[in-house]
Formats: sequence, C-alpha cells, structure tokens
Amino acid sequence: MRWLALGAAGLVLAAACTNSPPSTTAAATTINFWYLSSGAHPDQQFQAAARAFHTVHPDIEVKGTMLTAADAYAKMLAALTSGSGPDVMQVNAGWVGAFAATGALHEFTADEVQRLGGKDAFVPAAWNTSGAYQSGKTTAIPWFIDTKALYYRKDILQRVGIDPAAAFTSWGALQHTLYGIRDAGIIEPLGLGKGDASQITDFAPWVWEAGGSFLSNDATKATINQSLNGVDEYQKLAALFSDSATLQLNDAAVATMFASGKFAITFSGPGLAPQLHGNFGVAPFPPGESGQVVYAGGSNLSILKTTRHEGAATEWVDWLAGLQGQTTYVAQLGMYPALAAAADSSIFAGNQYFAPFKSQIGKGRSFPTIPAWPRVENALEPYFVQIWETVIHDHEPMPSDKEAALLDKAAKDMQAAIQQPS
Repeated sequence: MRWLALGAAGLVLAAACTNSPPSTTAAATTINFWYLSSGAHPDQQFQAAARAFHTVHPDIEVKGTMLTAADAYAKMLAALTSGSGPDVMQVNAGWVGAFAATGALHEFTADEVQRLGGKDAFVPAAWNTSGAYQSGKTTAIPWFIDTKALYYRKDILQRVGIDPAAAFTSWGALQHTLYGIRDAGIIEPLGLGKGDASQITDFAPWVWEAGGSFLSNDATKATINQSLNGVDEYQKLAALFSDSATLQLNDAAVATMFASGKFAITFSGPGLAPQLHGNFGVAPFPPGESGQVVYAGGSNLSILKTTRHEGAATEWVDWLAGLQGQTTYVAQLGMYPALAAAADSSIFAGNQYFAPFKSQIGKGRSFPTIPAWPRVENALEPYFVQIWETVIHDHEPMPSDKEAALLDKAAKDMQAAIQQPS
C-alpha cells in the first residue's frame, strides 16, 4: 500500500532519514509505540516519522515495535489485560470496541480532541470508530482510512468503444463494461484477489450497496443471511471476469499485476497510484441499488492508561493524527487521511488519481465498534473464504441456494459470537 504523490512527503521523510536528529538530552522522555505492518516499508517509514517528530520535539524520543497481522490483535489484547505494554498503539478500527471494553485505554478529554480540531475535523466514517459503540467516550483517535475505488485502463475502454464517464455509474454499467472487455478478447477484464487480512472488507460495500447489513442497527443481531444479493454480486464478478490464479493473491500482488497491464479493471486503495504510468484512470466505487456506500476502515491511535508519559504520548498522537503526520506518514503508507483538512493539501489534492477517493469518502461506512466485533468477524470470515474457494475451484459462481445456506450458518455463528461474554 503505497502513495503516488511522494513529493513533499517524500522530501520531508527522506530528510528525516538522512539527517541526524538533535541529540537527545538527559531529560528526554522515551515512549514506546506499537505499529502494524502497513505500507511498502513499514520499518523505514516509522523510523523516518519518528525522526521528523523528534526534530520538532527534541525532548521526546519514540521507539517502535512492528507487529504482524497474524499476532497483533492477541499481543495488544494481552498487553491491555495484563497492564503492561507500550505507551501508544496503532489500533485497527475494528478492534476499538473490544479494546475499550478492557477499560485499559486512555479516554481522550474534550480538550485533547479539540487540540486536533474536534471530532468534526475528521472524516465522519473514521470518527465513528473512535470509541466503544454509542458510548460517547473517545478511546482512539482516527489516523488513516483504508478504502478502495475503481482503477481502469483508459486505452482498453477506448478500444472497445466504452465511455469512461458512463462505464461505472452503477452495478449494471460495470457489468456491461466488463462483458464488453471480455467479449473483445483483448485483455482479462477484472483483477480481484482474496484481500489481505480479511475478505469481509472487500464484500462489505457490495453488501451495503444492495441494502444489506452484517448486523442489525443496534448491533445485537446477525443479519448477513438477509444480505444475499450483495454477497452474490461480488462473487459473481469474481467468477465471471477474474482469473482463478488472480483470485488467490493478496492486494499488493493484484495491484502490481494491474499496473503491469495484466487486466483492465481492479479495485484498490490510493497506494496503487505510484505504480501507474500511462493510460490509467480512477472512478468512484460503482453505486448499487441502495446507492453508493464504500468501506472505510483503517487504523486509529490509542494511549494506554498504564503509560507513565501521558504528555509525551499525547504529543505523538497529536503529531500523527495532525496535518503534519497525515501529509507525511499517512501519505507514505498509501492511505486516505482521516483528518479532513489533509485531503485539501497539495500532497493529496495535487495527485491526478485522488479526486475520486475524495468524492466518495463522504459515503464511507465502518464496522460497529462493539466489543464482540473481532469475534463476529472471525465467525464470518471462513464462510466468505469458502465462497471464494468454490469460485476458484469451479470457475463459476456458487449457486445461490448453496450460498444462502452458507450465510444462514454464518449468521448463527455470528450470533453466538455476539452473545458470548466479553
């Protein structure tokens, strides 16, 4: 996950990497930061950011530890429940409810939130993940948004006589475009993969745009079995228009293949942009029968109550979530900034591929920050994996009756996860 407009961000971070920071004084405070493996070079990107921060805060030094996707949740939860851990953590937005339920996260005061411009300074979908579900307590400051738009080859659309302005305006228009490309036999129409940590995030916008949901409005009942249309639409696109080998790859591999000319259309985040050269375009996510809804997950920043350096930890969070961190560190990670004002900065707005992401982010939706959400996600994931593997094996869509039966089972497992004591 990388970002095209390296310009100013690259210069700031490169300078931070090559220039030694001011010497740390004896009175300097050291804080520990746990971060996830986001971006192309997460260690280097963190080190550059820490140096840039230290330049303006010479009395604070940040030491980082990178956690992998496989063990991050367990390690963070153990740190919270044991009372030992870092000062600050990068927290997946879907984990906030579970972590807040431990009572071990620092609750940001109104003044601390206001230092960053207040909640209205952030993209609404991102701010919705800032605390436990409907609690009103802020235990996580939004940092960046993980979202996808539609990338396409301009030259391919021109060769098959399809106007890009009309090609992706609805699900029906998208299918018409994909059929046109497939029938022309020029190139593989669509590149879809199995995603990274979870396929649920890729299915989510299709579920929502079909009018479906994962949980009821009060987050007490599993409703995925009432959302067949959206699940069915996405798996049909995979079966009809994407190669089986591609369906087994992660996001980074699919993005690289698209950039190299393997297929005409894909869905990806802002980080695909640096790989593109030539006839490429980006369009907002195609709206479904219930309108446009895009997945807007990402990462937040939390301070542990056990920190002995609350002031220094708050300064680090302020820098990361503020304009400087958003236009350097977040830009380098290839993500959409959670701070709304950052999207107007030259580092983002000056990029030719950024406008569609900005136009759709107001329709972003995140998963509910209930304590049970990580369990709910774990309960649902195997069923989406089974649908995907069936498409790969059979080279055709899963029959709707079998798909519906799977979603009934998924809903029962999700309901059990909701009702399981935290």
